[in-house]
Amino acid sequence: MTTVFEVIAEEFIDDMEAIRSLVVTFSDPKQLSKARIAAANSATLLVAATFEEFVREMAREFARAVVAGTESFDKLPANLASTAWKRTMDGLAKVKFDNAKKAGSENIFGAAQARFTMIYEFCKGDLSKDIYRELIHNENNMRPREINGLFKVSGLKDVCSMASDKQPMLDAFGVTDAGKAHGRFVESLENFFERRNEIAHSLNAKQSSSPEQITTDIEMLESFGRALCETLGTAAPLPYSLPALVAGEATTSLATMVGAPEVPPAGPAN
Repeated sequence: MTTVFEVIAEEFIDDMEAIRSLVVTFSDPKQLSKARIAAANSATLLVAATFEEFVREMAREFARAVVAGTESFDKLPANLASTAWKRTMDGLAKVKFDNAKKAGSENIFGAAQARFTMIYEFCKGDLSKDIYRELIHNENNMRPREINGLFKVSGLKDVCSMASDKQPMLDAFGVTDAGKAHGRFVESLENFFERRNEIAHSLNAKQSSSPEQITTDIEMLESFGRALCETLGTAAPLPYSLPALVAGEATTSLATMVGAPEVPPAGPAN
């Protein structure tokens, strides 16, 4: 039975393989130096963005699974609802009135009202409401601490350590000890985002990651993606198969993508 985590991970691997193919095209030393640097820098930024969106999608679906497996609002993980509420309110506070006048206040404030109503009804006990885009949001680069934080809100602590004992991670770093795999993953991911930030914050970069380095980055991130998929498939409170998905734009598109029958939204919790 295919899980939503497997579908997201497969799409992530496909996206990474597409970038890997791109890397080959600018590895030819006959290409102009500036062109190779620009291509390498673009590939690095694309790898980072693809990885960050992958982790967000996995965290949203895990949160959705946790809520689907919860009997009532008062049994949700301690900070899930309060975090979703706070982030929704923070987002609403950033609505710009100048933009509202230009675009039409009815559309902007109508959307704001819909966002408020969604989290309000959820906190009243209607667990079918789709609050996951507001809930799962990273403020900083998707470093290990940030990854762990996205899953901790759903009651899963230190997901990076949990993933480190899976075979894809052990194989990636050539070790048999989960602690060593975790340490090397943390170091590798931190180094990757340091390089990513150097590229993003420099207007006149004269050097960039080599094709070999970018390929190594991709392999590391793919290994974590596979390990994360395995970890969440085991940790999810229900057999979270595609035909059992609850309402939501992201999950509806996934169900359509694999030909699974769509399931109507779940009713309010009793």
